[in-house]
Amino acid sequence: MLARRVRNGNADPAAEGVRMPRDFDHRREALVGSMYDAVLDASLWSVVLEGIADLTDSAAALIHGYSVDRKMYTFHDLGRIDPDCKRRHELYHIANPWMRSSRFTAGYVVRSDELIPLAQLKRTGFYDDVLRPQNIAHGTIVNVISRPEFKVSINVERSEAKGPFSAADIAVLNSLLPHLRRACELRLRLLDYQAAAQNERDALDALSTGIVTFDAGHRVLFANKVARAQAEELSLRLDAGTDVSGPPAVTKAFRALIGDAVRGGAGGSARLRRGDGSDIGVTVAPVRGRALDHTSHHASARPAVIALMVDASRTRDAAVALLAARHGLTPAELRVAVALAQANGMTAAAAMLGISLNTLKSHTKRIYGKIGIRGHAELVQSVGQIARTLGPSM
Repeated sequence: MLARRVRNGNADPAAEGVRMPRDFDHRREALVGSMYDAVLDASLWSVVLEGIADLTDSAAALIHGYSVDRKMYTFHDLGRIDPDCKRRHELYHIANPWMRSSRFTAGYVVRSDELIPLAQLKRTGFYDDVLRPQNIAHGTIVNVISRPEFKVSINVERSEAKGPFSAADIAVLNSLLPHLRRACELRLRLLDYQAAAQNERDALDALSTGIVTFDAGHRVLFANKVARAQAEELSLRLDAGTDVSGPPAVTKAFRALIGDAVRGGAGGSARLRRGDGSDIGVTVAPVRGRALDHTSHHASARPAVIALMVDASRTRDAAVALLAARHGLTPAELRVAVALAQANGMTAAAAMLGISLNTLKSHTKRIYGKIGIRGHAELVQSVGQIARTLGPSM
C-alpha cells in the first residue's frame, strides 16, 4: 500500500493490533498537550517535533507551510533538523523526490521509500546536500492540511540503520494526526489574524495624523508612529498602560480634554507649543462604536477616548480623523476618508491609495453609510465644517 490514512479522530495503535510501550499513552497525551500549547507559543514546536521523532523511534522531524502560488515556504519549525541543511533545501531543492507526496490529500501518511527507492534517492543532489549530512535516509511525509493555495506538511525522518518505517510507526503517527491537524488549523487562523492586525497597525501608521487611544482610566492604550514622534517634540511620554506625562502645562491641558471625554463630554481641542515655536493641534473625543476595539493594539482594555494630534497647519487631516472617530470608521476606512478629503475626485483618490476604482467604491459605500452622507461632496463639506472648529489657542 502506498499510503495510510487516519480513519477517525481517535486513531489508536492498540486498536490496529500494534503493541506499544507501557508508557506510550502517557507520553502521547503529554505530546498532544504540547501541540495545543504551541499554537500560542511557536517556540514550542521544536519540542513537539522532537517528541514525535522520539515516539516513532526516529532521529528528527520538521513541519512547514508551503505557499503553492508563491512556490516558497512561509514558515518552518525544526526538531533536531540541521538549520543549514534546511536552508539548502529551501534554496536549491524545493523540487525534490519527496515533494511527490504533495499530490496526496490531507491525512495520508506516505513512506519516502514508496516515493523513490533508497538506492535511487542516493543518486540525487537532494540526498547529497540535505539528507546525507544529517545521516537521514528514510522518512514519512504527511500533508496535515492540503488546500489548493497552501499546504502544511510534517516530515519524520530517520537513519538508514533504523530502516524504513514500520506499521507500528505509521500507527503512532495516525494517532497523533487529528490533534496535529487541529493545532495547525488554529495556527493558520492565528497567523491570518496577526497579518490582519499588522495591516491595521500599518494603516494607522501611514496616516499623517497622530492617533492615541486611552481607556476609561485615562491610561494610554495605543499610539501610532506619528503620535509618538509628535509626543517627543512636546516632551510628552505616551507609554502604554500609563497616564500622559511630561511638562505640567502640556499634560494639564491634555488630561483635562481626556477627562471631559471619559465623563461623557464632547472632549475638545487645544494647541500645544513645540520647541521650535510651531503648534501641534490636539483634538480629543469619545470613541464611538467598536471600530477601534482591536486586541492587536488594545490588548488590555477597550478604548474610551481618542486623541488626534496634527501639525496645526494641517487641520483638515485632523478633521477627517475626528469625523472617523465620531462615526466608528476602521483604520482602513480612515485612510480612505483622508484620501477622499485630499483628492480632487474618486479617480485621484484611488490613485493616491494605490487601489482600483471599484475597490475604492466599495470602501466609500461603507464610509458614507456610517457617516450618514450621500457622496464625496458631502464628505468634503463635513470635513471643512469640522476643520473650522479646530485650533483654539492654549
